[in-house]
Amino acid sequence: MEFNKANLLKTMKSEAITAFGDGWEEIKAYAPIEFEKMAVQLVNITKNVALYKSSDKKKGFSPATGKALLKMQRTAMESVFIAVTGLILLTIQKAINAIFKVLKDAFQTVLKGIL
Repeated sequence: MEFNKANLLKTMKSEAITAFGDGWEEIKAYAPIEFEKMAVQLVNITKNVALYKSSDKKKGFSPATGKALLKMQRTAMESVFIAVTGLILLTIQKAINAIFKVLKDAFQTVLKGIL
C-alpha cells in the first residue's frame, strides 16, 4: 500500500470502526475530521524527515522533531475524542436527571394521594 493521505484515511477509518465497535455511532461525526488531520500530518512529517535525512540537514526536520510533532497531533486527536466522550456523558447525565425528576414527581403525587 502506498503511503499517502487517502490510504491512511481508509485504514484509520476501517480500524476505528472495528475498535470503537458500538461506540462508533457516537464518535463518527468527529472521527473522520480528526483522522484527516492526522493523515495530513503523518504524510507531512514523513516527507520532511526523509528530506532532512537526504539533504544537508537545512531542509525538513529531524526524526526527533518529527516524533514530537506526531506526539502533539496524537494528543490533539485524543483531546477531541475525550471531549466527545464528555459530551456523551453529559447527555447521559441529563437523561438520568430527567428520569429521576419524573420519578420524583410521580412519587410526590402518589404520596400526596395517600397522605
